[in-house]
Amino acid sequence: MITKNAGKGESGTQVTFSTINESDCCFERIPKDHSVLFLDFDGTLAPIQEKPDSVFLTPGKLSLLKALSKKMPVFILSGRSLADLQLRLPLDELAGASGDHGASRIYKGKRFADPEGDSARTSMQALFELLHPALAKWPDVSTEKKEYSLSVHYRQLREDKRKDFSEFLEDRFRHTGVDNLEMRHGKCVFEFRHPRISKESALLWFLHRLDSVKDQDETGDRTYYPIMIGDDTTDLNAIKTAITLGGKGIWVGEQLPDDNPPLPSLLKNTEQVWEWLENTFMG
Repeated sequence: MITKNAGKGESGTQVTFSTINESDCCFERIPKDHSVLFLDFDGTLAPIQEKPDSVFLTPGKLSLLKALSKKMPVFILSGRSLADLQLRLPLDELAGASGDHGASRIYKGKRFADPEGDSARTSMQALFELLHPALAKWPDVSTEKKEYSLSVHYRQLREDKRKDFSEFLEDRFRHTGVDNLEMRHGKCVFEFRHPRISKESALLWFLHRLDSVKDQDETGDRTYYPIMIGDDTTDLNAIKTAITLGGKGIWVGEQLPDDNPPLPSLLKNTEQVWEWLENTFMG
């Protein structure tokens, strides 16, 4: 691990980045002319809060996001709904966004849905109606029902009750009979969604539709350098997809979630993400 001086950040102070190895975050290794940014929101661009509704970006960070979008295509890949993201981000000024973990998408001002969207929507409604009465017994747990997915947040639940709640929810889900959804564990949240709808599928979908990258390789195909930054297990496959495609993946956290290749780079927190973005692309 090294610490590298990287110029001045949004506040005008000198900033540093912690990286996995000496070559990982070297700015000159990023082909800026045909980079494409894919960014998670909670835990990546904004710190996770006890209440998801209280998460917003500062005016300075919103300005930086807009400035980045003028230099390259910028996409948001989030578990939040698109309607929720529109309250917090300038989606109209970005290349696009996906919500509900990839189920719903905006590209060039038009809305699209994953091919499995109808199936997911129907099953999600049935699951919500089956789970909601049981979850009322857990007052410190909140349910976030979206069009294509369901999130059950337990960040405010006492530590000594979390294991019991996890076992309770897994048992309830198993007995609902809803068999075309899966339950995934994130940071103090359980996500219920269709197994074939994901952030990595949205990333690939957006890449196939890009027409703003002008560089072409020798075969005449468009070339791009995808960069995916995320902090949760729901981001991990998208991060590794970007690396597999020849781009860059960055994990946000104190340590990598696993040692299975391909290994992403590491930034420790949301402030380092913004510093890296600013110094890599705006310097």
